[in-house]
Amino acid sequence: MATILAACAIGFALWWFLNRTRIGMMIRAGVDDRAMLAASGVNVQLVFAITFAIGAGMAGLAGVVGGTALSISPGEDTRYLLVLLVVVIVGGMGSVTGAAIGALLIGFAEQFGQAYAPTYSVVFTFVIMVLALAFRPRGIMGKTA
Repeated sequence: MATILAACAIGFALWWFLNRTRIGMMIRAGVDDRAMLAASGVNVQLVFAITFAIGAGMAGLAGVVGGTALSISPGEDTRYLLVLLVVVIVGGMGSVTGAAIGALLIGFAEQFGQAYAPTYSVVFTFVIMVLALAFRPRGIMGKTA
């Protein structure tokens, strides 16, 4: 339960950081138009270095938390990378809210599958991905323009 609460708090903090702070605005502007951000006098390389440092810190924190709660073995990264790819496809590229919704959907599908149909538990995640691609190809919260 503590892990879920911590994940929700970190997710909200990330959303707040990207949408409500000046550096978050610079990160979003740099992703959309790097040249214009540089022309406005912002050190784009520093902004992206800060972004990389935040991402690396979050990945390290996730590794510590996940390593204590889950089993770690060689080849385990492939399983997680596949799930993350499905989450990005379902949630939409570039949408933190969509990624959160996609992660919830895929997480519930995996847990439901492991509880009720362990042999076909992976199929549930791909069914959600296929449905998302069939009916909403830009993702749940993807941009429409």
